[in-house]
Amino acid sequence: MTLYPLPTNLKFVFFFNTAAATLWFCCLARFLILLPLVGRKFLPGGIADFFHVVALLPLIGFLMVKTLVNKTFAVNDLWGLANGSRMAWICYGVIFPHPKIAKHTSYSLLILSWCLTYLVQFAYYAFKIKTRSSPRELFWLQYHLFYFTFPLGLVAEMILVFLSLEFVPDDSIYDFLLQAALLSYIPLGYFSWGHLQNRKKLKYDDVMEKRNQIRNRRTSTSPTAVSASAVDPEPQAQELRETH
Repeated sequence: MTLYPLPTNLKFVFFFNTAAATLWFCCLARFLILLPLVGRKFLPGGIADFFHVVALLPLIGFLMVKTLVNKTFAVNDLWGLANGSRMAWICYGVIFPHPKIAKHTSYSLLILSWCLTYLVQFAYYAFKIKTRSSPRELFWLQYHLFYFTFPLGLVAEMILVFLSLEFVPDDSIYDFLLQAALLSYIPLGYFSWGHLQNRKKLKYDDVMEKRNQIRNRRTSTSPTAVSASAVDPEPQAQELRETH
């Protein structure tokens, strides 16, 4: 892979993505070490503060890209903004005020889901910015890992929101907001799943199909032609519009 020189704004974004991937890796490693040692009931004491701060990185990354790289706002940007805002709300609007719910197994599932998702995502974007490509395995994970992490994270979030209702005064405004949020998970989850499926088709399936067509044409015209690249050729600017 070739390391391309970057303008100042992309240097900031590159270093942010690299640092974010490192922090998510540290969070995942800490989770995998602590969980078997202390169990799920004592896990929050060793990871919650760190995890909740790291969970703000998707929202910070979205704001950074919109400030330094792509200052226009498109409909697709709503995905990144809503996703980052939802994560901040789960951590500081649902779990932080009611720490007892973090002892539930769903909190461990949430940490695992988010750590895997955003470790892959930030590492992928770091490669895309600096090399304008990505390793084959990382490219595959970026658009397939959601089959595992999305249902896991969705169920974990719904359980945590449901558990938080026990600690909120009945018939209060926040009680109604939590109930509305809980009910909204089903339709929003359905549309989010469709969005991820469409994204995979557009950015992985179609790209791989075009790559195979090019490779087949080269093979048919020249037996010694170089095989298709093992990296994702999508435009860098388009990639930076995503934040999931």
